[in-house]
Amino acid sequence: MVMIGYVGGATTWDLVYTGGIQRMAQWAAAGVVSDIAPLIKSAGDPKVLEWDDFTPSARRAVTSGEKVFGLTVATSEQALAYRRDLFTHPSEMAAFSARYGYSLQPPQTYGQALDVAAFFTRKPGEMLAGAKVEQPFYGTILAEKRGTFMWHTYENFAAAFGVDVYDSKTRKVGIADSAGVAAVQAMKAFVPFMPPGFINMTSGEISDAFAAGQAAFIGEYFDRLILNLSKPGTVGLALTEFALFPTATGNRKNAKHGARSGPPVVSIYSRSDNAEGAYKLLEAACSADGQRAMAAQSVAYLPSRISVLEEVAKQRPAFGYLLRLAESDATTLTDSDILPGTSITRAAEIVDAVTGALSQIMVGAPVQAKLQEAQAVITKMLAGS
Repeated sequence: MVMIGYVGGATTWDLVYTGGIQRMAQWAAAGVVSDIAPLIKSAGDPKVLEWDDFTPSARRAVTSGEKVFGLTVATSEQALAYRRDLFTHPSEMAAFSARYGYSLQPPQTYGQALDVAAFFTRKPGEMLAGAKVEQPFYGTILAEKRGTFMWHTYENFAAAFGVDVYDSKTRKVGIADSAGVAAVQAMKAFVPFMPPGFINMTSGEISDAFAAGQAAFIGEYFDRLILNLSKPGTVGLALTEFALFPTATGNRKNAKHGARSGPPVVSIYSRSDNAEGAYKLLEAACSADGQRAMAAQSVAYLPSRISVLEEVAKQRPAFGYLLRLAESDATTLTDSDILPGTSITRAAEIVDAVTGALSQIMVGAPVQAKLQEAQAVITKMLAGS
């Protein structure tokens, strides 16, 4: 609707919700949303905005050089959620140490993550934490339904392995180079330890499965995890802990704990007749008081301000994960980091090409050959960009 209105010359809106970063970047490139840096300078109130109070990823998500294309109204980060009760169970700890030669812990590397996934995968009739398993129990589950779900899973691996999906300086596509192959091989290695229907599972479905007690750990959006685990009849927050995503060791960019970051953004419509007033409203809505009020309304609302996160974490200790993430050296990347420059404007087509190849790879197709096919398609697509 916004794009249709913009092309038609409509001045209907003042503020527009872009959703995630991908759309914000696309709309910024097309001129649909405005750079608000001049308004911050001329009409902003530093005491209300408190720019430095936003988390590093919340600031980085909306900036391009000196330009600012909106404000993050919430945080949307991912977390590794794991079963605290299983990871600290004496018999499981002893068995893991005996098998792998190191202590059972939240996986720090993708090698460790694979060990943990293999270790916790159990068949009906086998024992888990002193009880007989009645249904299959899985080490982990990845959201691998073709399209956006699988793409966001892939972004986590791309961030950790230092994959250049597209290099805007050299204009080269890198999904089939050594880092790209290593990332996808790591994704594929988890297949034996996931449910048979993993290839059609969405982000929401894997979160539901974890909350229902069907897996030892998953990587998922923190707000979705908090919401599901707060429901009666689930594993619950008392038995769950949160950690940074694993690291891919030896990558060329020294990337660590790679994960997708996609905070929601509100921007100012470039045809707005009331841009200054719209900015003041947005500034007030994203103030500490505004975010504090939103946090009080919803258990799953994740503030993008550090000061508000600190307050919320005192009442809801699980939120301390977001503070640890903000203070870490994790490589949290947005869609526009993964698809820099003009490639973001072809995001839908790139996602289709990559996840089409990945869908085949995960059910047995050769990694290198399928990635090279997708790379050729994307290279041709972006020629002359």
